[in-house]
Amino acid sequence: MNPTPLPENWRSLLAGYVLDDLTDDEAALVEQWIGQYPEVASELQDLQATWESLPTLLPPVAPPPGVRDRVMAAVQNPALAIAPEPVPESAPEPPLVRRRLPLGKLGLALGWAATALALVLTLQENQRLRLALRQTEAVVASFSQPTNQLYTLSGADAEPDASGRLVIDPGEQTALMVTTDLPPLSADQVYRLWALADSDPVFCGEFNPSAGQDTNQWVLPDAACGAESVQMLVTTERAADPPIPAGDLVLQSRS
Repeated sequence: MNPTPLPENWRSLLAGYVLDDLTDDEAALVEQWIGQYPEVASELQDLQATWESLPTLLPPVAPPPGVRDRVMAAVQNPALAIAPEPVPESAPEPPLVRRRLPLGKLGLALGWAATALALVLTLQENQRLRLALRQTEAVVASFSQPTNQLYTLSGADAEPDASGRLVIDPGEQTALMVTTDLPPLSADQVYRLWALADSDPVFCGEFNPSAGQDTNQWVLPDAACGAESVQMLVTTERAADPPIPAGDLVLQSRS
């Protein structure tokens, strides 16, 4: 039986499959392609790896300023949360007799403080997860645009364990790079992206990941970076040096 022809939007359906956003019929069609086309199975594996790694790349979202301090102060000093009853001037307390906060009110204050702290931490985590989901969906969606150019980069001798996924949007003239096991550089160094065709390498921007896994996006400095049939290279360079490749090769796409 001849394989089912791939439609023009097969990458969009593949991204929907990763995001679990397809109908049953569409999902069954994608699963049929996986068994028929090696390129579909390879693309699916790359998209799933990107989906699983992106949420870990986002930094925690800090709660509003002062909230944590106020909550912790309430936990450590529950008596401050409840104002003491005024003492009539005509009936002063005897010396050496200290007023005590009733145990019921003390327990109530502690319970309120613990609940407030739990709510703040839950709100912070939910906000981080929502941000992670929005960013992840945006990245995966960019991989599925038919006009975008996708590159899988593997580690060179300088960084054999590193890898990357690059999306070039020729319409918006932007580059989106997702790197894995590519170490951050010192402040005086950068990673630079180059497009290599028949002429000299074309400078296509620079980045410096903040962690071993990171996502960076920037505007392309040259329209030639969006040309088809080019090989993409990443080298380490001194930030102060002119845009001429002179450092170690760390990532390269298939030629």
